[in-house]
Amino acid sequence: MTYKVNIEDIQQALVELGGEARAKHIQDYVLSKHCANQIPPNYEHDKSFRQTIQRKIEDYCPQAKGFDERKKEGKFVRIGHGMYRLALSYSGKEFPTTEELGAGHEFVEGATKTIKVNYYERSPVARAACISHYGAKCVICNFNFEEVYGELGKSFIHVHHVIPLSEVKASYVVDPINDLRPVCANCHAIIHRTTPALDIAAVKNAITRKN
Repeated sequence: MTYKVNIEDIQQALVELGGEARAKHIQDYVLSKHCANQIPPNYEHDKSFRQTIQRKIEDYCPQAKGFDERKKEGKFVRIGHGMYRLALSYSGKEFPTTEELGAGHEFVEGATKTIKVNYYERSPVARAACISHYGAKCVICNFNFEEVYGELGKSFIHVHHVIPLSEVKASYVVDPINDLRPVCANCHAIIHRTTPALDIAAVKNAITRKN
């Protein structure tokens, strides 16, 4: 049987593999799930099949040379040689942060249990516009993940809603410049250490006083 490598199957593979994996493991999953563990006859051999998968991933990887975000959405992030993970916005959502989980939810360790939490949609377009304007560094402490972690930290940054989505509790039009700010994980955690959340100026002042 013939088979054509496609983005949807690659995304499914990465989801099932925990969000990140080597191209070899993505290939193995696709072969097992869709090709009965056989290289499809329309590909010459194992290597050409894996190369096709990598080319398809790179087509949707913002780190790839020539990538144009105006034409394609970044679906994958290269985190090492032949190693990829799903971009946070691949499904149009990010994982909820602590400020988005309402009070009264139950968290259980050491057991399997279904837990329902509030899950607010985030716009990947607004996120990208915010980072494009401010840069991928923390507006509070200037921490830059790429400068510290190299390729692994490239383009990584949290995006903070000046008014938390959990307080808005409705859909609204986000202004990426006025409503969002890129912040590092540490500063983001400090912002939401209190209820209501601290504003950015307060956290900046805390750093200034300490120094």
